[in-house]
Amino acid sequence: MAKKRSCRRTTDENIIHDKAVKMRKMTDEQLVHYVEDRVEKARSEGFNQGKKKAVLPKIDINSIMKEIAATKGIGEAKLGKIETILERRLKAEERSF
Repeated sequence: MAKKRSCRRTTDENIIHDKAVKMRKMTDEQLVHYVEDRVEKARSEGFNQGKKKAVLPKIDINSIMKEIAATKGIGEAKLGKIETILERRLKAEERSF
């Protein structure tokens, strides 16, 4: 196959060619760091995209509290503490997303 002349390359092909030349000139150590950085960037972008798409489930605290209240040995004071803990934890999860 004949070599393609650089004057016949499109601008996109020239950009790709320049990147390829730059990568071929890298030492082994530079190449490993470059690839590891690209992998880490792809992971973080994928994580962030998944985080954006994640749908928080709707949790009905009242139904949970009714279910807990039906448990033997749990009184009003303990129910109040459980409810505050649930609300605090759910608000913390909302902020983390």
